[in-house]
Amino acid sequence: MSADLTMDTCLLAGSIILKNGGETYRTEETMTRIAVAAGMDDVNSSATPTSIILSFRCQGQDHTRMIRTPKRTTNMNKITLVNDVSRRYVGGDITLAEAYRSLREIDQQKPNYPPWIKHIAAAIASGSFSMLSGGEWYHFLPTAIAGLTVYGSIEQLEKFVHIKFFTEFAAALLGGMVSLLLVTLFPLLNISSLIIGAMIPLFPGVAITNSLRDLMAGDLVAGVSRGVEAMLTAVSVAVATVITLSFL
Repeated sequence: MSADLTMDTCLLAGSIILKNGGETYRTEETMTRIAVAAGMDDVNSSATPTSIILSFRCQGQDHTRMIRTPKRTTNMNKITLVNDVSRRYVGGDITLAEAYRSLREIDQQKPNYPPWIKHIAAAIASGSFSMLSGGEWYHFLPTAIAGLTVYGSIEQLEKFVHIKFFTEFAAALLGGMVSLLLVTLFPLLNISSLIIGAMIPLFPGVAITNSLRDLMAGDLVAGVSRGVEAMLTAVSVAVATVITLSFL
């Protein structure tokens, strides 16, 4: 079995899982299973939220490669598809070349939902959460507008600013200002319910969950780094909220 093809397949599978919100232990396990199934010896894999290292021995020669995954998002469908390809290859249903081609297709897949559906979903989630947090029915539409502002602005800001903390802070601040404007125009609204709901698109739920799972799996570096990432998001939202409330 080609060492280069095995390396490419393993790293591609691992990078897809990692950059789409998968846990580091799942990334390492998937790469290891593929390499072992390909007949590689002394397989070792290591993953952090931003990089992957894989090494193995093939016909007496050691092979090691590292790649970086600086940009990350959340797409559980791609993780499921990669797991399926991995299981099929390990089970002998497909060849390594077929697995690599399938992984390339998965990596190049466009999102399942167009942007406008994601924007509507963010707006509905924000409006619904404002009601769950104690807001009245008339809080739904204003909070949905504020949440839509947050989600839409962070997508646009990421095109120009590549520092995650600043994009989230700016998006949260803009959403807070929209909430403040709506409360000024309609004094019956509760600013707390609006801000709580508006910030839901920024809530780092996946990062917190993966951080805890990595820590429980013994991946301390990955768990702590994901936890710090989630904490920075929370701090950016908190600072933006404090600035917004200072104008009251």
